[in-house]
Amino acid sequence: MTGTPVPTILTRRLKLRGHEASDFDTLKAIWSDPDIVRFIGGVARPATQVWTNLLRNRGLWDVLGYGYWLAEDRKTGQFVGEVGFADFKRETEPSISGAPECGWIIAPSAHGKGYASEAVTAIHDWLDDALSGQKSVCIIAHENAPSIRIAEKVGYQPCGEVMFNGELTRYFERQP
Repeated sequence: MTGTPVPTILTRRLKLRGHEASDFDTLKAIWSDPDIVRFIGGVARPATQVWTNLLRNRGLWDVLGYGYWLAEDRKTGQFVGEVGFADFKRETEPSISGAPECGWIIAPSAHGKGYASEAVTAIHDWLDDALSGQKSVCIIAHENAPSIRIAEKVGYQPCGEVMFNGELTRYFERQP
């Protein structure tokens, strides 16, 4: 499945769309926020990595047929977060490569408003339609209770731990 355009998904409050070059400054700011990076490596992303990730997020669609969306508030156009799927070919033990790995970040200003659940549910509905029968996976830091709750809401089941970047990380799977 190559050459897949990024589908736009509309929910009650959100518009999920493909990343654009014009999103760079917003993404640079969000990936410098300590609340965003504390469970994802713990350090702010340099501008070059933010740019590379923006390009990667668009390129995933052409290579894999799935990828990441940028989430924005439908009424205001304000940035809400990033959600999506990838196969990052992570060096985990055991391996989680080969299945769409779900991930999400939500802007601190949007925390506690249900945006993460709304966006993550919408992309799983898309996955279930687009890649019928495909399991998905996610890894979440032990301390990230809000993300664990979101994962469980959309049907992820704990499957143990994986060693990632030298640390044990919780591993979840979701069957369609």
